[in-house]
Amino acid sequence: MTKGNRYQRKDRPLKEVVSMNRSMIPLFAPVALIVACVVACGCAAADDQPIAVNTTVPIEHGWNQATAAILEQYVLTRANQETYDMFNGSTVSPDPVILLDSNKSPLYYRYYVQKNGETIYAVQVSANKLLGTTVTAIGDFGYIGRDGSMTTNESDPHGAEAGFVRGTPVPSYTDEYTRLMLDSWEVGDTYARNVVRDAENAGIDLSTPLSDEEREVVGEILREQIGQREQRIQEVEKNHRVNL
Repeated sequence: MTKGNRYQRKDRPLKEVVSMNRSMIPLFAPVALIVACVVACGCAAADDQPIAVNTTVPIEHGWNQATAAILEQYVLTRANQETYDMFNGSTVSPDPVILLDSNKSPLYYRYYVQKNGETIYAVQVSANKLLGTTVTAIGDFGYIGRDGSMTTNESDPHGAEAGFVRGTPVPSYTDEYTRLMLDSWEVGDTYARNVVRDAENAGIDLSTPLSDEEREVVGEILREQIGQREQRIQEVEKNHRVNL
């Protein structure tokens, strides 16, 4: 039996192809790795030649990552009723706000989570693969109103208006450290792409709210892909002799 058949909903044709607070939720693994490994690997010396690679994350990949992160929050955490009620029926907007570094290069993408026509939360993902991680935070970023909706405040220096200069550019690293960051980012990106792919193969459109049956199918997909993600993390750990 193929994966598409295994996940396929009975009423639709096969297509081709964690406790939360109201402020911010940091995501897993490679963020801490950046701090831990910089001592061992370090930035590139002036005479080192870094790996020549386009490190800008495609926006559609960022959407995959943000969507998978939100699905994890409520599809896999039914015991947390508040989280489930918040995100059940929500979708991730495909058009992010792009947060720039001081060189005006994309540093983060911020995707907004919408429900019933209102923005309720946001997911921030890396726009540069050399950050070594995909999703960096899930939160309201300080903009949850009394009615539960979220709005941006353009007068706030930490606001998310388009083109806002956000932080220090990612420095040039040694080839070894660059490869570690790219491999670490790829783990998260592959996971998110596979979740979206398997959902599409099961006839599920993740850009629309999920039905009860679709949530069950997506839960199976998430659990399988999380297991595969853990295997890829172990491979990166072995190849680079690090602990993620």
